[in-house]
Amino acid sequence: MYGPHPFGYDTGFYRRYLLEPFISFPNAPVPGLGDDALVPRMLLDVLRFVHLSPDVILYGSYVAFFVAIPLLVYVLLVPTLGKRGAFIAALLIALSPIQYEAYWYMFWKNAWALCLLLGAFIAIERRWLLPLIAFDALIALSHKTTAIIYILILFIVLFIQGRRLETLMHIGITGVVLSLVAFSSIHSVASGARPVALFIDWQQFLWLVLPSLLILAAVNLKLREITLPRSVIAFCIVTLTYPLLILPFYERVFLFSDIALLILAAAAINHMLEYMQNREFSLRTWLYMGVLCISLGLFAGNFLTEIRSNVPLLPPESIEHIEEIGTLVPPDSTILTSSNEAPWFEGWTLSHITAPGMLRDTHSLPEWQALWAATSSELQIQFLADFDHPLYISTLDGFEYLIGTPSSCLTALTPYLLRDDCEH
Repeated sequence: MYGPHPFGYDTGFYRRYLLEPFISFPNAPVPGLGDDALVPRMLLDVLRFVHLSPDVILYGSYVAFFVAIPLLVYVLLVPTLGKRGAFIAALLIALSPIQYEAYWYMFWKNAWALCLLLGAFIAIERRWLLPLIAFDALIALSHKTTAIIYILILFIVLFIQGRRLETLMHIGITGVVLSLVAFSSIHSVASGARPVALFIDWQQFLWLVLPSLLILAAVNLKLREITLPRSVIAFCIVTLTYPLLILPFYERVFLFSDIALLILAAAAINHMLEYMQNREFSLRTWLYMGVLCISLGLFAGNFLTEIRSNVPLLPPESIEHIEEIGTLVPPDSTILTSSNEAPWFEGWTLSHITAPGMLRDTHSLPEWQALWAATSSELQIQFLADFDHPLYISTLDGFEYLIGTPSSCLTALTPYLLRDDCEH
């Protein structure tokens, strides 16, 4: 619909991993797939053996995850909501505008870890001890945020169902494995750093979940009569509370919060349909019908709006230019580009990429601001000397916005590519 590369900002980081020479298992980490993403790296390494193109491997696996998520939700909910209620939940999740937004952003690790999380819930409900131990380790080795959410969910499960010693064991396994691979990042958060993650904000989230909130408001106290798996109840408590507390990476947790609200909304819709089937028309029947029409209309409108508005950040022609630049630049060189373009240069070239405040850049914001405000070429030459050489500067947005007016010692190779030939 939007060309061969329709996805958002993180695409290039994952694609770069598949472009790197395969020299170990798992292969060396790259930005977006660091040491704490051991299982995703191993999965991509295994998929390399099918000898398909990086795009087919990356996009095909990603689509498979988003197909698996509603299917796993269906399997999880059938015992309590029945086939109809579980199907409604799966359908709402498959057509959710927030899930589509996450899909567009290329949250590959999130989607993979969410599949594992739902698999863990199924194992909890069916008391599959050994598979659940495997899920404990897999989640911890796949995605930090999902692992933290999972541990919090297990703490809630600890208090709302039996088998407390067993649940404590799963908390311990997940916590120990997570601390082994993500100690430094967890320590930085605990010491006061407050990281944020690129995704939708509160205003957009509330607008996109408004249909679910309307449905839940219509059912109101009748929700207490609806039976859900205890793991799902714990999931709803954690994922709806976490963003309210503005905890680290809460923006990415909106992805989970949306699923929680959609499961509750599906249970409420199932209750409405049962009520309308088994009773004569009444004021409540008309209320339910009206709320369903308004809510589902808003839901469909939001979904179509997301599809129309989330176009690729870079058009296909721009990616073709970047691929061409990649053929002109030696693989062991450094390319300085803009922060907006860095993921695409990372994913469609084999050079070392640096950008303001990203990847291999070691400059502070005041240093960049001094460069942008400078009027002499001496400061620019001195600034560029700090990067690893050979150094190339490339951007499709105009060099002036990246480094200021290029110095005469920067050789133009194409309209979008400069080589640093200055004496440092």
